[in-house]
Amino acid sequence: MTTQEIPTDRALSADEGVELKKRIADSRATGQWHWMGNYGSPYDVMAVANAAPKCEAGELITGFHENGLIPTFMYR
Repeated sequence: MTTQEIPTDRALSADEGVELKKRIADSRATGQWHWMGNYGSPYDVMAVANAAPKCEAGELITGFHENGLIPTFMYR
């Protein structure tokens, strides 16, 4: 899955987010924001943030949408 393939209308699992995070980290594309998808639980966002490579303060930003999804972006 690439950032262009992330569905905007469903929640990603923590496992999908961790896989995406690893791909972004391996791509060496640094110094920009990356769309990490929508999550259905703050625990999934926490699992992605704490998976290797761990996010530093301010590298993962989330919001809350009225439909219950948690849109998430990562700076890497």
